[in-house]
Amino acid sequence: MARYTVFLYHPTDQWETDPDVLSAQMAEHDAHGEELVREGVMLFGSPLEDHDATTSIRADSLVDGPFVEVNEVIVGFYVIEVPDLDAAIAVARRNPILHQGGGIELRPMVSESDPGTHGAVPE
Repeated sequence: MARYTVFLYHPTDQWETDPDVLSAQMAEHDAHGEELVREGVMLFGSPLEDHDATTSIRADSLVDGPFVEVNEVIVGFYVIEVPDLDAAIAVARRNPILHQGGGIELRPMVSESDPGTHGAVPE
């Protein structure tokens, strides 16, 4: 089985401010997460605090807030374990963020048996 991290993105200029709508959206994400756990594919996940709460670290600097300005920010993530990329795509496409104005980035995780494209050590 392969593991993938599913990053949830949302445009910075489309934040929901109505508490009732926001609550309904979060309830939809909670139900989706519970469904993935029941199916046995989600290992763990979490929403993230607002991107303004970020602390960025570079070699010689520490910055309160995001290091770069972007149009979309990561608002949450989860890790799934599925047979292959096609299965990961099928799981990710069901995420409610897609009809809430956001997007998804699916990234394979490196494993001991498969070091990935960039994890291979040249001999």
